[in-house]
Amino acid sequence: MELDLELPGARLPEQIEVAVYYVTSECLTNAAKHARATVVEVRARVYEDVLEVVIGDDGVGGAEPGGGSGLIGLTDRGEAIGGRLTVRSPPGRGITLIARLPLPRSTPD
Repeated sequence: MELDLELPGARLPEQIEVAVYYVTSECLTNAAKHARATVVEVRARVYEDVLEVVIGDDGVGGAEPGGGSGLIGLTDRGEAIGGRLTVRSPPGRGITLIARLPLPRSTPD
């Protein structure tokens, strides 16, 4: 597994941390159970008021976002907090899941 994080030093809001935990956990589980992946990459960065998490693997691909309850549940979880999940999974080319989750705007002191 490869991990690349560019996150602020402070903790993120709890609902964001929980959503990212579930998204990452589900993706790692799917890579181990179904994808026959040899490498999984997890990247997380904050851009202005959005946390972007990209999780990809080099597995068999072909995952259908509407075909299983796992990806549907992740999409629902992201949308419940105003986020968006995008899944790309061409057969034979692994999967890439991109979660874009809104962060509360900072208020100046």
